[in-house]
Amino acid sequence: MKHNSMDDAGCCLLSVAWNIVPPAGGWPDSRRGAIRRDIESVCRSAGLGARDWAARNGAGEEPEYRPFLQLADVAYEIATLLLLVEDFLVPDLEREHRRWAEIEELTSRMAELAEWTSNFLSLSGSALRL
Repeated sequence: MKHNSMDDAGCCLLSVAWNIVPPAGGWPDSRRGAIRRDIESVCRSAGLGARDWAARNGAGEEPEYRPFLQLADVAYEIATLLLLVEDFLVPDLEREHRRWAEIEELTSRMAELAEWTSNFLSLSGSALRL
């Protein structure tokens, strides 16, 4: 499915936020839990902001909505990798370290995209609270 509007981007972000899977056991204050909370919060805020922007400004152009779609994509990838480090048939420490390295790298990318989308919405008059 081709997403080609700010409203589509907002819906994608809200879908990611809605579908964040709670941690399977473990401590709620774990790194996994913190990342999940960040994903949910960032995607919900950016999704609502994108939908609000679309309601006031229309579909938007690709350079405007593309970072919102990228944010949804990165957040979804992080959430998927979190599931992979929690659930395995045979423990493999090397594999888990590789996945955590990728999660941390993607988390940095998510922070960059969240900052960009927040700045974009702030400059265009949409309220976004990250």
